Amino acid sequence: MALSLEGHTARAFDGELSSLHIQAVAMGALVIEQVQLAVNAYSSWDRSLATLVLERERKINLYDTEIEEAALQLIARRQPVAQDLRAVFAIDKVVTELERAADEAKKLALAVLADSETNGFRPGAATAREARQLGRLASLMIRAALEAFDRLDPVAAAQVIRQDEEMDAEYAAALRRILTRAMEDVRQTQAAIEAAFIMRSLERIGDHARNIARHVGFIGGQIDPGATGVLSESFVVRNQSS
Repeated sequence: MALSLEGHTARAFDGELSSLHIQAVAMGALVIEQVQLAVNAYSSWDRSLATLVLERERKINLYDTEIEEAALQLIARRQPVAQDLRAVFAIDKVVTELERAADEAKKLALAVLADSETNGFRPGAATAREARQLGRLASLMIRAALEAFDRLDPVAAAQVIRQDEEMDAEYAAALRRILTRAMEDVRQTQAAIEAAFIMRSLERIGDHARNIARHVGFIGGQIDPGATGVLSESFVVRNQSS
């Protein structure tokens, strides 16, 4: 059973909260495109795509600022409590995670646009494949997390959290392969270091997707005692059977 942001006695609060939710989802759609553009820019070493990533970042930052301001105004006007307050905080935190995911995507674009002896190493075929694979997983996780957030579906959110294990495994495997190539040719050491940072950025995008999924659980008041935001098994089972 999905959660709901509606049903309050004040219809105005319903409207303002729904507006925040819609804006956050719209921002998320931009971030998904941003991640895909950045991965394509890096794997194909396309400076025009990398430039487009940086240009689009301004719109994402504007969403971030506007939604945060709207959330603060909503709290000040309506003084929500309990689940209503959790919903406002969770939406604001989702927006923060989206903005940070976009920041990680920007790092790929900056690598393409860099031009120095220590940065801007064009990836070889193997590294480009690894970037595309991690980028595919990161995009899928962001999309799935955003869909869970859009529907306020805690079961779908729990699935995203579990997907993070696959992302972590792929990231570790990519790092091992990059290290192996560097050991085979010491001239590739600096390029390998940069590639490792790129892979780390893609893995971090997956982490931000996982965090978005956790905030879906937070809206419903379902967080574990350690406050990590992990949805409890009983919560998942209960919603699947509802």
